[in-house]
Amino acid sequence: MIDLDGVDLKLLALLQRDATQPTAQLAEQVGISQSPCWRRINRLEGAGAIRRRVAILDRKALGFGVEVFVRLKLSDRGLRSTEALEAAIRALPEVLECHMLLGEIDYRLRVAVPSLADYERFLRDKLASLPGVRDIESSVVISEVKNETALPLGRLS
Repeated sequence: MIDLDGVDLKLLALLQRDATQPTAQLAEQVGISQSPCWRRINRLEGAGAIRRRVAILDRKALGFGVEVFVRLKLSDRGLRSTEALEAAIRALPEVLECHMLLGEIDYRLRVAVPSLADYERFLRDKLASLPGVRDIESSVVISEVKNETALPLGRLS
């Protein structure tokens, strides 16, 4: 856990909403001068609180109209089989997220593709050939109710 004060939390809240703001503007909003603000941002990046700064793209506007949640069950849960599976999943650009889970399902993936036909090809050609996979369940997203990237930092203060 990283030691954060109120200024750090305000800075992180601003950055997670819009990381393109100039340091001078951020400094003014959190009530410090530009140099200490820049040092705080560098400290937060160095400590791992800020992993990276990216643009969040609109998948539908870019032609990725289908989002699918995929649940994988493995036939073998040995270290070698999970390492091989995870390496194969990392190489699939259609997979936006992959989480290993405790419980009935071993892995949950979030996949984005242009169409259902594209997902069918992805399922047949790539998912079905993943090492160690026993069962695949797919759920196609029909409506997005909430998609938030900002953490609820107010809970930390």
